[in-house]
Amino acid sequence: LPMSMYGVFMGALVSVFVGTDFSDGFIRNKLLAADHRSSLVLAQILVSCIACAIVYAIVTLFTVGVGQFFFENNVDSLTFIRFFFLGLGMSLTTGCLYAVITLLCGNKTQAVILCMGLAFVMLFLAMHTNSILVQPEFKDGVLNPKYVGGIRRFLSGILHDLNPCGQAAQLSTWEVWNPVRIVVLDLTMIAGMSALGCGLFRRKNIN
Repeated sequence: LPMSMYGVFMGALVSVFVGTDFSDGFIRNKLLAADHRSSLVLAQILVSCIACAIVYAIVTLFTVGVGQFFFENNVDSLTFIRFFFLGLGMSLTTGCLYAVITLLCGNKTQAVILCMGLAFVMLFLAMHTNSILVQPEFKDGVLNPKYVGGIRRFLSGILHDLNPCGQAAQLSTWEVWNPVRIVVLDLTMIAGMSALGCGLFRRKNIN
């Protein structure tokens, strides 16, 4: 359940952490020390991803530890490990996304507002796509009028898996519908965002 607000919290953490370099002017020192701008972008993405992974691990392991005392544990070890690594991919994607946005924004205040706004948009979008995908085709032996099939369901599934908050929603219910697709989308998004960040940041005017 704590994973439901993970994207919002990490949006604030990463944007403040990365954006501080711009607000304090320290970004100039990093640019002078770096061989080229792409190395700076990749370093910031790496640090942000590590931070998101650490927070994810702390939240998950703390929840499991507390849950051992207050709730019945009906999840076997192999299932937990599989879901843990799926969540780790989600956390890395989250860190990469917010780091690139903050680097391209170049202003801590604007970056915080933008990342927090995006976090809430992704959260509400995940709630919407989840409400579509959880509808069964039949309910009480009768065709469910709220069921959505065909291309709309496929696109909703892609959008839900592409959205880190959608992945968190699936992880929090211990039901990931298409884990292979999630892994592929995470890797694609990390690679795509990193390449986009490097390309745009090279042309960015650092005042």
